[in-house]
Amino acid sequence: MILVGVVAAAVCVVAGVLTVYRSSLFAVHTVDVVGNDQLTVDRILEIAAIPGDATLIRFPGDAVAERLRADPWIADARVTRDFPDTMRIRVSERTAFAYVDLGGTDIWLIDAEGYVLGEQTTETTRTLMVVRDLEGVDPRVGQRTTSEPLLNALKVLEGLSNELKERVRAISAPVIDRTTLITNDEIQIVVGSAEDIATKDEIARTILDEQAGKVVYINVRTVDRPVWRGLE
Repeated sequence: MILVGVVAAAVCVVAGVLTVYRSSLFAVHTVDVVGNDQLTVDRILEIAAIPGDATLIRFPGDAVAERLRADPWIADARVTRDFPDTMRIRVSERTAFAYVDLGGTDIWLIDAEGYVLGEQTTETTRTLMVVRDLEGVDPRVGQRTTSEPLLNALKVLEGLSNELKERVRAISAPVIDRTTLITNDEIQIVVGSAEDIATKDEIARTILDEQAGKVVYINVRTVDRPVWRGLE
C-alpha cells in the first residue's frame, strides 16, 4: 500500500508539472530590450521571433539568443526571465568602423575586428574611413574577413591619433607592406604594418607640419629611417 501511495503521489506531481508547463501561467506579456543602439526594438523583436505561446516556464531563451546572434550586427545576446511575465533581451552590437571599397558600387561596412556587417552605398558611409585597393577580398556578411591586408589596415586605423585621422580620407591596402594613408590634400604616407603605428603616426605628423606645403610623399615603414619627398 505504501508503494502504491508513493507511485500515486509521483504521478500527481508529474501531472501537476505537465499541467503548469502546458498552461499559460507565467505567459510572456512584456519583452524588455536592452543594449541596442544600431538596431531598433522592432527589428530585434523581428529577429528574435518569440513564439506567441512562450511562457517563463516554457521558455525559448536559447533559441531566441541563437537567432539574434546570427544577425551580423549583433555580437552577442542574452535572454533571461523576469517573473512574473517579462522576457529580457540584452544585446551587444557591432559598430561600423570603416567601409571597404572593392570598386564600383561594391561597398561593404565592416567593424574594427573585421566582421562584415553588410553592403552599403557611399551615401550612408560618408562619415567612415574607406579602405581601398584590396585584392582577393570576398566579403561574407556576418563573417570575419580573412584578408590580412584588410585586417592590418583596420589595426592601422584603430591606432591612428585623432589629429592624423582628421587629415586622412582613405587607406590603400593592396598588401600589408604597401599600406598607405591618403590625406585630404593627396599626400601619401606609407605606414606598412600596424606595428609601431603610434610612433609612425607621430613621425608622419612631424614631417607634415615641418614640411607643410612642400611634402607629397612620406615613408615611415621603418621608424628609425623615415623618408619624405617634396615637390619637384
